[in-house]
Amino acid sequence: MSDSPPRTIFKRCDDTLVFVNRWALIVLLAVMSVLVIVNVFARYVFSHSFPWVEEATRYMMIWAAFLGAGPALRVGGHIAIESLGQSLPPPAARALRALIVALIAVILVVLIWLGIDYADFAWYQESPVLSWSLGKVYLALPIGLALTLAHLAAVARAWILSGEFERADGFDPQAL
Repeated sequence: MSDSPPRTIFKRCDDTLVFVNRWALIVLLAVMSVLVIVNVFARYVFSHSFPWVEEATRYMMIWAAFLGAGPALRVGGHIAIESLGQSLPPPAARALRALIVALIAVILVVLIWLGIDYADFAWYQESPVLSWSLGKVYLALPIGLALTLAHLAAVARAWILSGEFERADGFDPQAL
């Protein structure tokens, strides 16, 4: 039996979200790594460092943190206390997980709203070295949290019903 068309469309959109989100993180972290290594090399070999590298990589780290929140949520990578849910009977545990998902969604929506206000407030402020709009840096908050909300929507049903997160090759947050 094949997937129904709405499920297939949702699955394709979800796969695209995961793919784009992961590659954005890979590119950000790769560029950050190269910039920092080159700057350290230049500082110690040529006694010259590039002052803009520290500021640029700091802003890239902010973006990486917010863009990485969603993929971490998908695999249960955020800190959680699960002892109450595990001690409840299955129907009550599912109700508790549904409440948790609802609370997370509400908090994310509020933070997205506040992030938009904050980015708008800082739009005309410039960073000290690169003269970038700080509003563009602070857009990481609403964009990253909107993506986290999309990741939450994608995994909420399965997590509410089973209490299990997605699996990622080579990563087990429970083993940490």
